[in-house]
Amino acid sequence: MLAPERQKQILQKLESRGQVLVQDLVRELGVSEDTIRRDLKELASAGLLKKVHGGAIAASTVPYAHSERRRLNREAKAAMALKATQFIQNGMLIFMDGGTTTLEVAPHLKARSLENVTVVTHSPVMAQSLSEIAGLEVFLLGGKLIKDLLIAVGPNSLKEASRFRPDLSIVSAHGMSAAAGATVESGEDAAVKRQFIENSAETLVLAGHEKIGFVASFQIAALDEISYLITDEVKDLSLFNHGNLTVLACE
Repeated sequence: MLAPERQKQILQKLESRGQVLVQDLVRELGVSEDTIRRDLKELASAGLLKKVHGGAIAASTVPYAHSERRRLNREAKAAMALKATQFIQNGMLIFMDGGTTTLEVAPHLKARSLENVTVVTHSPVMAQSLSEIAGLEVFLLGGKLIKDLLIAVGPNSLKEASRFRPDLSIVSAHGMSAAAGATVESGEDAAVKRQFIENSAETLVLAGHEKIGFVASFQIAALDEISYLITDEVKDLSLFNHGNLTVLACE
């Protein structure tokens, strides 16, 4: 098999799985480990995947900085956020992160007549948006501010997060795949989100179609830890067939 055909197959496997392992590719393509590593290096140089220890993950085109992501796909994010609001009911304790899709939830809540709802967040931007809504009490976690993401992280945030037992966590993901679940690019952000997800009765992940099939650097929840996935359009959502997971698309 020539290199172009082999690399095409690698990318196809990566698209369907979200990640590939060197040893699996060696077995499936019938070539040496050195050949596979050379293929992965060439594909990474072309920006078609991201090499990691033991294999590769899909390369995402989603920018890291909050300011850049906020401008992207505003209508789709608003539609996903609107669908998320149906899960917020009176008397609930909710964690909401500072993802740009999650931030779109706040404007939709202004139209609701909610009572006794408490929202915990590590996002000053989210806290400010929620402060304008009657019927909500807001807890803002403290810590070191990641300027690119506009969230507070670190030991103080984790300590405070451990006190809460939310009815629901609503989080945005940088990547969402069947193999790795929901992932983000910041390890400190991931630690705070994992703490809330572990303590939550249910977890709702917001991920646009551009994030489906991609794997970021840090996992926040495996597939069996996620109750709901809301996305903006159907790609191949059969990848997420799981007994505990409900997938909702805004098409």
